[in-house]
Amino acid sequence: MPIPRKVLIPLALLALCGAPVAATAAGNPYTAAGVCGPGYAPIDRHKLFATAPYDGARVHLATIVLTYNSSTGRNCVVTLKERRLGKPDHVYAQVQTRPASPTSADGDAGRFRYFAGPTYVYAPGRKVRWGGGTIQRLPGYEVPTFVNSAYLSPWEHGG
Repeated sequence: MPIPRKVLIPLALLALCGAPVAATAAGNPYTAAGVCGPGYAPIDRHKLFATAPYDGARVHLATIVLTYNSSTGRNCVVTLKERRLGKPDHVYAQVQTRPASPTSADGDAGRFRYFAGPTYVYAPGRKVRWGGGTIQRLPGYEVPTFVNSAYLSPWEHGG
């Protein structure tokens, strides 16, 4: 069935003007590989969820991503927010390797709008422990309501 002219012309004009025909949900514009830099590829991830206290809804707060650059032997961790994008929330990312030394661990924590990190360790052939977390406000409640979630991996990957 052909599209009527009175519908087709406004759609064509919207497309020419650059206006979207249908609204789409915008996600985080950043990626772990983009934040860590050239040559980094994701090797693991962990999603952070919280439960809303009043209605029990499961809320996806952030995703922690572990990446590796095989040419430099470095791991990088970034915690990417999944909600409240553009609004500052407490977010952190961390990565470490053994044996412990001043250069075997890195972390980043603060009030960030999109992500925490990048955090780096040199770990060719060595196991790493990585993680992150966030505390965020849930909208729509009479009393300010905050939820949090965090993750710290076991020693894994590498050696």
